[in-house]
Amino acid sequence: MDNFILTLDILKYGIIVLILLGLTFSVLSPFVVLSEQSLIADGLSHVSFTALAVGMFFMDEPFYIAIPIVVVSSMLIKFIAQYTKIHSDAAIGIVSSVAFAIGLIVIKYSNSAIDLESLISGNLWFRDINDVLMSGVVFLITLIFIFSNYRALISLTFDYDYARFKGVKVNLISYIFAALVGIFIVVGVRSIGVLLISSLLIFPVTTANMFSKRFKDLFIYGTIVTLVVIIFGIVLAHMMNVPTGSMIVLIYFIVFIVIYLIKNLLRRNT
Repeated sequence: MDNFILTLDILKYGIIVLILLGLTFSVLSPFVVLSEQSLIADGLSHVSFTALAVGMFFMDEPFYIAIPIVVVSSMLIKFIAQYTKIHSDAAIGIVSSVAFAIGLIVIKYSNSAIDLESLISGNLWFRDINDVLMSGVVFLITLIFIFSNYRALISLTFDYDYARFKGVKVNLISYIFAALVGIFIVVGVRSIGVLLISSLLIFPVTTANMFSKRFKDLFIYGTIVTLVVIIFGIVLAHMMNVPTGSMIVLIYFIVFIVIYLIKNLLRRNT
């Protein structure tokens, strides 16, 4: 028990970062997934891999180089999908695959000690107060932007052309939203890794959508599920000595399956 408490004390910044990321996941998730852009997180996580690798090539703190690279990439994906005949999923694939290839080349010729495992699976051990502040700022900015443009974002999510017809500043809002997603992905990759961040963006809304009756319910239920899963994931990961991010994704999947089975069982009995 004492050892567990000591570990929690050491991981306290990482745990706070993970909770803040989880809350941001829950807020962004409905707009990203329901607009059929679920792969954006996976694509930008690959871009983040390259951006962080490039940043490490030039300085000890790669974050300041990684953020603009990922933000520009996120906007580029949006631009390609909007102004060419290329579908958004294909645009994500093009940008992410090229970025990942560049990242591997940069790592090959880099003299810096790049920890591939941390980039791929994340590491909560090395988080500090700066990571907490950064995650908190991203969460607050995201929250303010979404609640300030809530109706416009709903219109963009379900009918882009109708939103433009109604006079919504579709380009401005779309590109700001893309930039926020990009910043969030960079922050998330440092803590939970490239391979897991897309799962954590998709699961809140897909799970909450099974028992939500209103769009607003997606935020409420998604947040509740996310917080419960993160807390259980941290505890179980420590007890089993496995990566925290991986455990959280597995628990998310189990919760999703259980809720799905219960919902179908209740439907058959009614």
